[in-house]
Amino acid sequence: MSLLGNKDGHPKSWIYDIGMHHGEDTDFYLQKGFGVVAVEANPVLVAGAEEQFASAIRNGRLKIVNAAIAAESGPVTFYVNKD
Repeated sequence: MSLLGNKDGHPKSWIYDIGMHHGEDTDFYLQKGFGVVAVEANPVLVAGAEEQFASAIRNGRLKIVNAAIAAESGPVTFYVNKD
């Protein structure tokens, strides 16, 4: 059974990559034919992934969500470890 069997070329199956980081898992799933919804809190990593995966975003196989997951809704302080 092909994951890319829809006549419009979009994936039948989708994976959620929570904590995309540098996109290693996202890349793996895209290569396997899955669609991916990737969630990443670090805006610098999101910008890099948007460039790296521009084709997959354009063709509707990848959606990147720049957001943090927290216990309560609303703004959160995001810290980046510089070390």
